[in-house]
Amino acid sequence: MREFKSFYFEKFSFDKETLKASFEYSFDENYFFFEEIDFSCENFSQIKKLDDDIINNFLFSLHIALWISYYKSFPTEKLFVKSWFLDSNQKEFWQKFYKNWLWEFLYTNKISPQNLFHFENLSNKIFEKIDFSLSEKSLIPLGWWKDSLVSIDLYEKNNLDFDLIVFWKTDSIKQNCASIIWKDILLIKRKISPSLLELNELWNYNWHVPITWIIAFTLLFVCYLYDYKYIVLSNEKSANSWNTFWEDLVINHQWSKSLDFERDFKKYIETYLSSDIKYFSLLRWWYELKIAKYFAENNKKYFSHFSSCNNNFKIDENKRLKQTIWCNSCPKCAFVFAILRPYLSENEIISIFGEDLFLKNDLTQTYMELLGYDSIKPFECVWEAEEVVLAFYESLKFYDWKKSEILEIFRKNILTKYDLSYFELLQKKFATISSDDIIPEKLKQILLKNI
Repeated sequence: MREFKSFYFEKFSFDKETLKASFEYSFDENYFFFEEIDFSCENFSQIKKLDDDIINNFLFSLHIALWISYYKSFPTEKLFVKSWFLDSNQKEFWQKFYKNWLWEFLYTNKISPQNLFHFENLSNKIFEKIDFSLSEKSLIPLGWWKDSLVSIDLYEKNNLDFDLIVFWKTDSIKQNCASIIWKDILLIKRKISPSLLELNELWNYNWHVPITWIIAFTLLFVCYLYDYKYIVLSNEKSANSWNTFWEDLVINHQWSKSLDFERDFKKYIETYLSSDIKYFSLLRWWYELKIAKYFAENNKKYFSHFSSCNNNFKIDENKRLKQTIWCNSCPKCAFVFAILRPYLSENEIISIFGEDLFLKNDLTQTYMELLGYDSIKPFECVWEAEEVVLAFYESLKFYDWKKSEILEIFRKNILTKYDLSYFELLQKKFATISSDDIIPEKLKQILLKNI
């Protein structure tokens, strides 16, 4: 392992002709990282006149957001910012986010969280927020899972103007879904520094990076370049639930998808970047089971195209799935099967996964964890244990439980603990749609008609 003392935010730049942004970082000012994001995209026209001060303001925040991919290879105490100036509120904002973002990483790698995340300014340059007007168009990030497809369906039913956007790279799953929608994809391309791969080969630290955070700051700049007012995420209420506690802090694998993040991010945008861009999750009111039910009933056209298995999207192409889009072995596959099973026939569920995952005994331990019966909730984008409990309960009608090891365990060890009223309360809880202050009022009133 290669060790370092300090991390530096070196500089960033933007070419208005090519629409490529470059970001530079270093450990100890001698081991450098160079990242590039290409904001150019065919079939989409940027606004004609770009303001340098607005560009720099957006890219400075993106510069601070992107560094996590490199910093996590060896977390240092000091973080020196050379590219511009962070005021005290910005420092507090970034410290909070990186603590929540990196707590899982530190916990998993057994790294002490003491004396980390100390930002120090090496520049006196200060950016000022400059307001500008935008059209009423919406950007919807197209994921590979059902949630974004539900948001798209709600937009289509209300004849609202939107475009699809994908960050980093596209794939056959996204392309096939986009073709069903009859939409082009606004693709924002990312090139990670090769220096990071060199550190990984030296067995430096490595772990999951919550990409939602990086996408969020990237999309803010896209809104300015391509004239969009609304960034429409598809994060659900269940994303607020946590995995475990460590060092007096809650660890939530999905923190960058949570309401806590969304509210703080909204405040940051309004204070430092733009009064016109609105970032929100359309499905924030919904629990995951509600989304699964809606998807099963309204979006059958996507059944053979969507996937939630992360093995499709590994950085190393040799480790990606080749012959299928579901590995049927990971917590994500197990979870998605469980919450869709109550709402689909046997033929429909098999057409998606190719087999019945409740009959796979090698998933028994995974399902025990998802049910909250054994160990902590897996560090994956999976949701509340009670949702899985209810999904199991409502799926029993399809099975002779003795033929399934996990259903037999569920019946003997979980089902017998509760009476009918408990499951009726769960049904009521997860069918509920609660309101909040995230969705802009103008859109809320339109979309409520179809919920």
